[in-house]
Amino acid sequence: MLMEFKCILYKKEGGKATITLNRPRSLNALNREIIDELFTALREATADPEVKVLILTGAGRAFCFGADVSEFRHQMEPGDSAPAYLLLMKIQEIIRLLIASPKPVIAALNGFATGLGLDLALACDLRIAAERAKLAEAFISMGLVPDGGGTFFLPRLVGLAKAAEMIFTGEPMSATEAERIGLLNRVVPIEELPKAVNILADKLIKSPSLALSLAKRALWKNLEGSLESALEEEARNQKVCLASEDHREAVRAFLEKRDPRFRGN
Repeated sequence: MLMEFKCILYKKEGGKATITLNRPRSLNALNREIIDELFTALREATADPEVKVLILTGAGRAFCFGADVSEFRHQMEPGDSAPAYLLLMKIQEIIRLLIASPKPVIAALNGFATGLGLDLALACDLRIAAERAKLAEAFISMGLVPDGGGTFFLPRLVGLAKAAEMIFTGEPMSATEAERIGLLNRVVPIEELPKAVNILADKLIKSPSLALSLAKRALWKNLEGSLESALEEEARNQKVCLASEDHREAVRAFLEKRDPRFRGN
């Protein structure tokens, strides 16, 4: 299935919904139109029972180069930040949607991921990047601060000191270095990126979707809580999983030495 948009591509196949930011001449910079379409596509994929995994990537040389500054520059009178602030509110809706989706989201970083583009990737559950990718919290060069969750995600992924360095300097980081410090799950040659992403997505599709969604919810929720609240959340989730048909099927399949057939209940 292929949904028609102007600024993104939406492809559904084999339990995967692949959303491609498709403004390659602008390095997939975020303008009003692409933001609206991205939100619609993410909401569609999240609600579609045939979709088990979401994949977010970009066309051309970039994943996403951040906000499209050129679109808002001519609209902003001195002291008028309203157009950019409205864009921010819409972007933050997308960040919330990525985290709230019960389905795993994989970011396939085919190239530059800077500013809001990096924050968009950080809101995904898993990140695989091409060797050529460059990552940067580039807000500081525009006299701005991260506004897509960067100050929340980065310290939790790479520690406070490295997060501060990335945010304070805005300097680009290689994919290899980003993998080394835990910002990326995997780095592969650009020609191997689709295969690597699909292998991971197919593994997730074969997993029990109920347990996956509960695990995702707990991971994000427990980022802010204590160990005690995390243990309580895990116990609540495990109670649901222990009573699920997926768990019973997993036990039967293990004893019968066959692959399980999960149904998500």
